[in-house]
Amino acid sequence: MEDELVAFGTEVKALGEGKIGGYLVRFSDPANPDLTGDYFDAKTVFNTPDSLPLLYNHGMDGTLKKRVIGKTRTRIDTVGVWAESQMELRDEYEKAIYAMAEAGKLGYSSGALSHLVEREPAGKSAYIKTWFIGEASLTPTPAEPRNTVVTLKSLISPDTALPDKDESKSFQPNGDQNKMNDEIKAAVDAALAEREAKIKAEADSQAAVKAAEEAAYRKGVEDAQKVKAPAFNTKTELGFSEEKDAVPAFKHWMQTGQTNQGLITPDSSFSNIKAAFNVTTGATGGYLVPDPLYAQIIAKRDIGSFVRTAPTQKFTTPSDHLLVPTESTSHTDFVLTAESAAYDENEGTVGQTDILLKKYTKEVRVTEEFASYNGTNFDSWLMDALGRAEASTENTVATAVLYAAAEASGITTAGAAAITIPELASLVGSLNGGYNVQGQVGFLLKNASLWYLKGVFGTNYYNFDGLFGMPAHISDDMEAVAATKKAVAFGNWNYFGVVEKPGMIVQRNPYLYMANGQIGIFASIFRGYAVLQAEAFKTLLQHA
Repeated sequence: MEDELVAFGTEVKALGEGKIGGYLVRFSDPANPDLTGDYFDAKTVFNTPDSLPLLYNHGMDGTLKKRVIGKTRTRIDTVGVWAESQMELRDEYEKAIYAMAEAGKLGYSSGALSHLVEREPAGKSAYIKTWFIGEASLTPTPAEPRNTVVTLKSLISPDTALPDKDESKSFQPNGDQNKMNDEIKAAVDAALAEREAKIKAEADSQAAVKAAEEAAYRKGVEDAQKVKAPAFNTKTELGFSEEKDAVPAFKHWMQTGQTNQGLITPDSSFSNIKAAFNVTTGATGGYLVPDPLYAQIIAKRDIGSFVRTAPTQKFTTPSDHLLVPTESTSHTDFVLTAESAAYDENEGTVGQTDILLKKYTKEVRVTEEFASYNGTNFDSWLMDALGRAEASTENTVATAVLYAAAEASGITTAGAAAITIPELASLVGSLNGGYNVQGQVGFLLKNASLWYLKGVFGTNYYNFDGLFGMPAHISDDMEAVAATKKAVAFGNWNYFGVVEKPGMIVQRNPYLYMANGQIGIFASIFRGYAVLQAEAFKTLLQHA
């Protein structure tokens, strides 16, 4: 039993007719481990058979011993490992156990062999990497308010197991000999009382923290300005950490305006952008968003920007422009040549596409209270807002670039506000010259236009993400299906170039909107977009 580990879950609920449910394992994180310093999360590998045996108190009960009293099935969700058990209720003893579940006096716990359990350090905590669940148990002492990993041996005490009885004797629910032993009842009540006391203590602690936060909120910006800027970028043997030093420094600066050495200042390459196209008005200066936070913006941008989901050519540069070599004319075929005849010289010509980086800016205003209140998810909100704005900007500018450079297909629809299957097929067929390569080509259109076409086509012509088995990328900056408009583009996205100067610069201005009690946040990015071969993209023209 020393080799078996037990993890307490949560209380179980009776679901009727011998069925019970609850969490066998609850997820946590390094900042909130259990009382022994362990934690599970969604990445933990749970090895669980399709059906787990259900025991009472891990087989330590003197009467039931290791009798299987039911079967358990599990599933994993965002909270933890959810379990549902069906008890067999074969005799009055098992029925009495189910009655305890109905009274809210039982909890789940899972057992795993220690040599199959993998732990790895996670700061001051230990991460349960692998957990082989061999059995699920109902225990009358789920004493911890958080899941706790302990050895099975540590649970053996006079208070944890029911008294040893002759199992051959039938159990009767009535009479002194037919009820749960008074000592066990006392142990259960004591365990529940201890658990309730811990829960109450934790609730009182959280209430005290909340009261302190509310008091700080009422003081507002005045208290925030009195806080001394933390020395995030302290010199240690490990050196500077962008995640441990720059991220908290940036968050602190965004909320209070106090600077420190943890902030990252843009290098001189960010000042050599010659062309400027401002989404809104913004100035120069500010600090770079640290990479761990900028990755959140990238995720939002990649979801919403078609130039990130399509197989476009993506470049980075520290300069203000990038020269991309392109063929101006294609090479001709080999020429049939007689013996001793001269070789034919007719090679293609190579040119360059100069992609200029331009500056795009975004202004966000927040109230002083929202920025300074520690109870808000200010940084998550800001990263989400900037990510969505960056994606929308990329869609708008890249769509305009595509419209300006794409060739007309020579195909005009018969109707002013309708597209037929043969017309869209003709658009696909108009892309020739070797550009129509599976995995590189795709459509670009509004989301409304895509679902309009899916309704017209039916399931025989579209897959979930596209049309004719090819992907359909979304840009709501494309024109609608209307007279004289170009609602659909089709092309090879390997011939669309995206150039960027990595990172985003953010400035904080607490004075510009001070009269309104607001702080101005100015963000800027540097991007360039170009069609590398005009004949690689075609558009469909709606009839007048």
